[in-house]
Amino acid sequence: MDSTIEVAFTKRYSPQLYMLCQQRTSRFASKVRRETVSGATEAYFDRLGTVDPEEITTRHPATPINEIPNSRRRVSLTSMHVNTPLDHLDKLQMMIDPQNAYGMVQAYGLGRQMDDRIIAAALGNASAGVDGTTTVAFKDDSIGINGGGTATTLGTLASVGTVVDITLEKVLLMMQIFNQEDCDPDIPKHWAINPKTQADLLALTQTGSSDYNTVKVLDEGKISTWHGFDWFISNRVTKDAATSTAYRDFAWAQDGIIFAQWEDIFNRVDERADVSYMIQVYSRMTNGAVRLDGAKVHECLNKVAW
Repeated sequence: MDSTIEVAFTKRYSPQLYMLCQQRTSRFASKVRRETVSGATEAYFDRLGTVDPEEITTRHPATPINEIPNSRRRVSLTSMHVNTPLDHLDKLQMMIDPQNAYGMVQAYGLGRQMDDRIIAAALGNASAGVDGTTTVAFKDDSIGINGGGTATTLGTLASVGTVVDITLEKVLLMMQIFNQEDCDPDIPKHWAINPKTQADLLALTQTGSSDYNTVKVLDEGKISTWHGFDWFISNRVTKDAATSTAYRDFAWAQDGIIFAQWEDIFNRVDERADVSYMIQVYSRMTNGAVRLDGAKVHECLNKVAW
């Protein structure tokens, strides 16, 4: 007697969703000054300069009148969003409910956008003045380190020149710049570097040798705190606009950059009756950033090529 054997199940799907390699959280947002803004698309932050007291040389002197320099920087807040439609057939084929995973991936993407906004604010133009209409270019606000390892002056953007890898001399010069700007040593200082720059740092004798460093950075494969800076990797660091041969790695004191939020990352899952009761996963955020003090934000050009 002939018989036919039918295969009931020919495919087996995983009960889990696995995330592809990606940056999962913002790496900059926790390292800058955070401000909360409600009900506004623009926020203004006042800045106070320094004052020099006068010596009292006589009895009953006239009361001095001092003018402390007061200035202002503006943050413009904008929104970003992303939405993923999820058909019921999609859910059946995946054999799991992917709503949470989709929301997580979208939140990861918004977190990376936070970093892009902070980087752009740190190295770009700042809006200043009473109404925020005065533009302050990075070169007019901050001293940087050229590709060859020398310091710039205000009004001159760091140039590539004969660009070299990061060196101990560049690191020491960066701290010298902060100190000459009289930046309080108690304020945490961070340095964002790309993976190439970290590899060059690990290759320095002063980094990996126990004769110079008590931390076993080669065993850990990374540098955390070294020479007064909190170091961390970011693949969002940009290259110089002129030649793209140098990374614009940069260091800053924590309160030198403001990240203002109206709305943190918001996720919502809704059912849409108008599209066959499809599920949509929606994510949104509203924020902005500004370089508050150029004396606390400095770039260092480092070689791109291996």
